[in-house]
Amino acid sequence: MSGRKTKEGEIDPDYCRVLFYLELERLEETVIDMQVQNRIIKVTVINGHGATLEEAAGQYLDILRENLGKMDYRLSGVSFVNPVYEKERDLRGEPILFSEAGSYSGVDIRI
Repeated sequence: MSGRKTKEGEIDPDYCRVLFYLELERLEETVIDMQVQNRIIKVTVINGHGATLEEAAGQYLDILRENLGKMDYRLSGVSFVNPVYEKERDLRGEPILFSEAGSYSGVDIRI
């Protein structure tokens, strides 16, 4: 979790970024990157199941949007990313896991 701080020294819930690294039984390694700017939320789901996960999650997006609205947040979008590309396969043809492919890194720019 990162973000700017309030006057009380707590992370400002209007401007923050939360990164979840999950090991799920069926979905396996999953990274959820949630960015909040001015109470507008953008979610990126990184998982090797790609289109299948996007299709399954589609039915819950309206519920998510509605419940965030009740808390005075707005969902700008949810994107799904498959981190495994053909060139990143090992000699056996199996996908490389997130943990084997390297660490996640990013740059936040504040203007």
